Amino acid sequence: MHSFLIVSKNPKTAIDYAIKLCTDNGIDQIDLDINSFEKTAGVEDVKNLKKKIILKPIKSKTKAVILDGTNGITIQAQNALLKLLEEPPQHTLIYLAVPNKELMLPTILSRCEIINLKDNPTELSREETAQYFNILISLLSIGVGDRLKLAQDITKNKEDVVPWLEKMIIVARQTLLTNYKNEPTASDQRPKTKDYVNILISFQKTHIILKTTNVNPRLALENLFLNIY
Repeated sequence: MHSFLIVSKNPKTAIDYAIKLCTDNGIDQIDLDINSFEKTAGVEDVKNLKKKIILKPIKSKTKAVILDGTNGITIQAQNALLKLLEEPPQHTLIYLAVPNKELMLPTILSRCEIINLKDNPTELSREETAQYFNILISLLSIGVGDRLKLAQDITKNKEDVVPWLEKMIIVARQTLLTNYKNEPTASDQRPKTKDYVNILISFQKTHIILKTTNVNPRLALENLFLNIY
């Protein structure tokens, strides 16, 4: 496999690990291209990445391109990456460094060898999973007033908002994968796979916004909750 996803909460740790892998593979520094972004990586960044990837190595047999996803990678950019990750040039290794694999599309994960570094948090406990799953399900049925109150309660401590969203993304993704294998019938009143896909994408977009802008967390969550249906 030529594509790798390195997961670490510490950006420097992930990049350093990718560089070490390149060195171990005999890749000279001149054939190592590290791409970092001040803001969330977008489609244009992926297009520029593609231009670099097609170039042949100068000194080594193989070259490497590292994409620093510390500030997030938009859904559109992830979709643009799919073909590249699926069929990279034979002479190129691709490394994506991200803080949490749950923020990536399942199709991205399926095309990469995933490397979880030790500093990454463990999975949620059974109790936490049940708690966040209940919130997820309730968002599909509660009224406007309850949604606004939920946003208010979550944002009482602004520092808790992003971790809360990350846990919701983990549970939403797990639920999506489970639901995909056991898709409800047309007569079944349970949420369908497309419902969870829409929720997961909405959570990911809001997470990126909160990580990369100064938007008011409460307004961001209110907008998120009011657009889930």
